[in-house]
Amino acid sequence: MPTKVTVNSGQIAINDGSTFLVTASDGSIDDNLAQGFFVRDTRLISYYEVSLNRQPLQLLASSPLQHHRALYQFTNRETPTIDGTLPSGCLLVTIRRDIAVGMHEDIDITSHYTQTVELKLMLAIRSDFADIFQVKSQHLLPRGAIATTWKDSILKTEYRNAEFYRGLQITPTCASSTPYYGNGRLMFDIKLEPGQTWHSCVDFTALADGDVLQPQQTCTVSHDTEAARVRDDFVQSATQLQSSNAEIAAYYRQSLIDFGALRIKVEDRGQHFWMPAAGIPWFVAVFGRDAIIASLQTIMVYPEFARGTLIKLAQLQATTVDDWRDAQPGRMLHEIRRGELAQLHEIPHTPYYGTIDTTILFLSDRIDPATARNSNGLENISCLNLLN
Repeated sequence: MPTKVTVNSGQIAINDGSTFLVTASDGSIDDNLAQGFFVRDTRLISYYEVSLNRQPLQLLASSPLQHHRALYQFTNRETPTIDGTLPSGCLLVTIRRDIAVGMHEDIDITSHYTQTVELKLMLAIRSDFADIFQVKSQHLLPRGAIATTWKDSILKTEYRNAEFYRGLQITPTCASSTPYYGNGRLMFDIKLEPGQTWHSCVDFTALADGDVLQPQQTCTVSHDTEAARVRDDFVQSATQLQSSNAEIAAYYRQSLIDFGALRIKVEDRGQHFWMPAAGIPWFVAVFGRDAIIASLQTIMVYPEFARGTLIKLAQLQATTVDDWRDAQPGRMLHEIRRGELAQLHEIPHTPYYGTIDTTILFLSDRIDPATARNSNGLENISCLNLLN
């Protein structure tokens, strides 16, 4: 029986660390689906739709360009305007999104019509601040309080439930016309002469755990960012491959770039390391078993993943008995989460220790010869005393 291969799932996912975006192929976000802009296990954007004079756009093409960047291109449908009907196919609308800490969006609209065009660009944006577990299960219930303000051309939406807080700032910048907000929509009045291009950037800044997570890429800084340097350093510090076959060399380099998308930062004694997440997009988090297995499988390519994994698991090793989290002294974690349900202790993932294999795999990673050759200080991990 033939096997069906799906080339395009109808969704596009991009990420930078644990911040990720899942959209439909046209870049829209439906709050009734497992889509959205997520930061630290919380959905900050649950609905997103672009329209011109309330008319939806016609998708031409879309694709993730890299793991952190996506491109969407549209044209207009037949659109009523104050001067008559604009025929379909007269405008080229290009949207680029890039995640580097926060998210940056570029919107360009070019007119190929023979007359002056006046339109209203509308961005319908909503935030439900749902926990990632609620989104995946589609068990969405109203919980805390949401407040939205529009001041100084900044749209700020905040969510509070007991001590849990998340926020999102949406800031149009470098816009060819003045933005304004009303009825749940960010709007721009656009006037285009034949051949003219209208442009605006939109910055999405997350507010979480006292941190202000601004996008590193902006209208004025596009490539020379800290996130870009970190990505390049990761590829350069990995094992290098030389081949007379250009396809093999290109395949290997792309594999390194793709693998780098899984990076999660680990901090220890003023230094930072990397460990692999369990998967993109829904498992961009610390999973003990997955991180150890991925580290062992790639230790010849990037042994530093093993170091970061061992350090992070050692930092979070259980030291007491806690039946709620299945914790016992010496046990290594299964999974840790940072969303509302975890912070309010409605789920045990703070972290959760209900697994037997992570502790065993931790020792396997620690005594693996390749890990030992690259340990440089791992001999001081005190958690081995508890395991003994």
